[in-house]
Amino acid sequence: MHRADELDGLRRPQRHHRDRGLNVQTTRQIIPSADRVTARAATAAPWPAYTPEKLGLSTDTTVDRRYARKQSGEDVFINDVARHRDTGMLTAAGTLPKAHRYFNDSVIDRYDALHLAEFMRQGVEVIAHTLLGVPLTHQFVLRTVHLRITEPGSAVTADHAVIVFSETQVRRNGSGVPYAAAGPVHCIADGRHIARCDGLVGFLAPETYGAMRGEEQKRLDAPAGRLVPDRPQTVGRQFPENVFLGQVTGPVREASCLLVPQTHPTFFDRPLDHYPGMMIAEGARQLAVLSFAEVTGTPVNRVHTHDAALNFTSFAELDTPPALRIVSWVADEAGNAADVGAEITVVARQGARTTSTCTFRVSIATEALTEGRQS
Repeated sequence: MHRADELDGLRRPQRHHRDRGLNVQTTRQIIPSADRVTARAATAAPWPAYTPEKLGLSTDTTVDRRYARKQSGEDVFINDVARHRDTGMLTAAGTLPKAHRYFNDSVIDRYDALHLAEFMRQGVEVIAHTLLGVPLTHQFVLRTVHLRITEPGSAVTADHAVIVFSETQVRRNGSGVPYAAAGPVHCIADGRHIARCDGLVGFLAPETYGAMRGEEQKRLDAPAGRLVPDRPQTVGRQFPENVFLGQVTGPVREASCLLVPQTHPTFFDRPLDHYPGMMIAEGARQLAVLSFAEVTGTPVNRVHTHDAALNFTSFAELDTPPALRIVSWVADEAGNAADVGAEITVVARQGARTTSTCTFRVSIATEALTEGRQS
């Protein structure tokens, strides 16, 4: 397979996401509530066998931070990986952080969609480098991340979790070299299936990445511009550096703002030539949380995000902050208070170009909150 074929293999799943005037009726991307019980039951049976101990995976130390694409050891969550030839599964065990200044900057002690997405992303990258032979010089490019928490009401009790996916999901070129992996990837904690992630990530050689970036690639390694962020309490955060929204304007169900151009250490822990997709996703999530809290009159620290459908259609360049805007706000049908929620879609644009479309399922956390998960 030639370089052009690899690029086309990454583009094909994205064609239907190109910006053609987003229609509110077509933005719902998360599994409807009525289908959740069936989906969860289908994934329940085999998972108790997937614990670090039963898989022979160590949880004593973390892997070399280079394999997780991190500069700081405290940002590395993966402990060990293994290939299981009898089942064809690739697995990784890791630590779910409980005192991380960014990922645990919340008072809701529940599994969080974007937190688990980062955990699973790291697991796939470490597996790619250590088990699939992908060189450290390659670039990892996220195209889609559709994460669904299968036990959204469960408190975070596990210290460790396992991710597992089939090696048949690894895409290889004509020479047998891996160039991408597709979902589903499953996350198991305490022998319970807690999340499933369907998506597509590319492992691109420098020359292939350069061809994908083309003339749009900039030489900047940090965002340009200055913008005053909103207050942490408006988006369910405690620390100001974790707020990515500028001044929010417009009707609450159609709110918009600019992403704060900052070099947050969780995302800009190395020189980058574009805004990280997961940083934009966090900004989009914060806008959705703020909107849901205001529409429903819910305290923002009780708004929980437990499903996310992220589609990254183009790179967000560093020379101008992406503009975020809510384009769809769909409330649940009438039910009891514990079922109140909504699916909210936020697009990120630079000029007329859409860089990503992010849909979140948000709801009200009805159980008792912790006093604060980060110390």
